[in-house]
Amino acid sequence: MFSIEPIDGITVGGINFNSIDERNGIFSFGMQIDKDFRGKGYGTSAMELILKYAFNERRLNKYYGSTLENNIASHTMLQKTWL
Repeated sequence: MFSIEPIDGITVGGINFNSIDERNGIFSFGMQIDKDFRGKGYGTSAMELILKYAFNERRLNKYYGSTLENNIASHTMLQKTWL
């Protein structure tokens, strides 16, 4: 689990790998942003960083994400960072 912290050091949420298939280079991740900090770009920034880490450092090559049907914010975030 990685903490999501802006420059001021306040923890606003967390992101983690849910599963990693090293052999096939596939992974998924989960994220939680505290209610008071949602809609401010922290999730998108964290997702971009975790993808860079996964692809560049871990040499993974594919991720899959899912959201609950009514979670429009998470769905939009996945679309913004779709690679």
